Amino acid sequence: MKKYIPYIVLLVCLIFVILLATKILFFRIDLTQEKRFTISKNSKELLQSLSEPASINIYLGEADANIAKLKSAVNDMLDEFSVYSSKPLTYKYINPSKAENDAERNKNYDKLEDKGMSPITISLRDAQGKISQQIIFPWAEVMMKDDTLPVCIMQPTGMKTGEESVNAAIEELEYNFIDAIRILEKKSVEKIAFLEGHNELSEIEIYFAEDALSRYYEIDRGVLGNDAGILKNYKAIVIAKPTEPFSESDKFIIDQYIMDGGKVFWLLDVIKISQEELSKQGISPVVEVDLNLNDMFFRYGVRVEPSVVQDMQCIQTPVNVAMSGEPAKFESVPWPYSPLLMTNPNHPTTKNLMAVKADYPSFLSQVSQENGIQMDVLLTTSSASHIDAAPTNIDIKTMIRNKPEEYFTAQYVPVAVSMEGEFESAFAHRLVPQNLENLMPRKDRSAKNKMIVVADGDIIRNELDRSQKGTIGVVPLGLDRLTGQNYGNNNFIINALQYLTEDTSWIELRNRALQLRLLNKHEITAQRVFWQIINIVCPLLILTIFGLIYSMIRKYRVK
Repeated sequence: MKKYIPYIVLLVCLIFVILLATKILFFRIDLTQEKRFTISKNSKELLQSLSEPASINIYLGEADANIAKLKSAVNDMLDEFSVYSSKPLTYKYINPSKAENDAERNKNYDKLEDKGMSPITISLRDAQGKISQQIIFPWAEVMMKDDTLPVCIMQPTGMKTGEESVNAAIEELEYNFIDAIRILEKKSVEKIAFLEGHNELSEIEIYFAEDALSRYYEIDRGVLGNDAGILKNYKAIVIAKPTEPFSESDKFIIDQYIMDGGKVFWLLDVIKISQEELSKQGISPVVEVDLNLNDMFFRYGVRVEPSVVQDMQCIQTPVNVAMSGEPAKFESVPWPYSPLLMTNPNHPTTKNLMAVKADYPSFLSQVSQENGIQMDVLLTTSSASHIDAAPTNIDIKTMIRNKPEEYFTAQYVPVAVSMEGEFESAFAHRLVPQNLENLMPRKDRSAKNKMIVVADGDIIRNELDRSQKGTIGVVPLGLDRLTGQNYGNNNFIINALQYLTEDTSWIELRNRALQLRLLNKHEITAQRVFWQIINIVCPLLILTIFGLIYSMIRKYRVK
């Protein structure tokens, strides 16, 4: 026994050194292929510089295996956060569905909905195939000091399976939680402005977008006037569906703002229709709207084509199909003039975003591929589209008679693009408008800059609900009132402004791609009994074999 003592002492010392090293030298090893348990460098630096402790309430309840997987991912992510955080970071789960009676449960639900945390309904299927529905709140609250911010853990994605929705949510966990912590930690808020003066959408028509953006920015509204430097303190400006032409002085102010590094989010309608004529007579002319911006866009490298785009992937709408002179007869039919635009899965602005609802969109084309401007399509129609150049007519009767396979022959028509590069000034080699004040030396080319152009101003417009009592309500942005489906318009607006104003290293957090490794459901169902037997019998068989071997060895030693 004495000869083993040095080895035992050496082993104890080695274990002590290893424990001491792990205490002093911090390291973590992530062996997954896509590094799903590794947070970004920016996230680590933010957590290491926290000035206040953070606590998080998570309202995910109990549901199916997908929600259990999501909760496990939330645990892993927040545990990782707490390791790097310089201040205490704690979290706890609160199940709003856990209550003694329905009245108390509904009270819990109402409290969360009053805070803007809306529930989603998920369908559960048991082993016998019976389907039931359950309400869950995929939300969390991040609290620092006296401030609280809600975090949506999983967006409702009606076009994805449960596994895909959960996987998309897991991909965005780090971004969503870090985004809330970063906002609460911010000492100053950046400013953006919605331009007025060209009959843009009113404040109530973009209420939902402004309300969502106020989480990140200080928002102003106003006209440009004659001050050439009026935009210099704004990180970005939003031009939301103007219907009157821009003056040369307004164009110069916007142009030099872009040349000086300012970001612009254009949401434009270059056509006009009459909804009143369409609803009463079933026909409306489509005419071009001249905003006096064509020369600017030509210089920047894009053309907004005066046209109306239709698509088979669209919402349903009530349409009067009665003949002229007959009583109105409304039927719910596909309305191709309100397409559901597909989102680019490879761009941070639209990654993991639901389809975006549009109304009478036009389309965009690139002026040149040799001007150094990188153009990425953000929103596009499906593979069954049709384009009518203005001037034209919208005729419901003709639309109903069209054969889809012959009519919808265009494919993937771009409706929104992001542009990045060195933009050429629209006023290079041109006279400066004479009525401007506070002029600085004119710039004919920008440093590397970016902008987003959308050929449909209605993407940011929320509908208004006018009651019989004369009051006006606001319909959530992107909501299809006929089906109750909420589309991705609001998130698209937020993502677009963040892409324009934020450091791209933060936006890239949304590019996390986690491979979805799913079991074959058909094989699971067909071989369920077999694998249940394997899982029950095999452990017992292994224990029995081990017991027999141990018994035989013991008998051998006794002999």
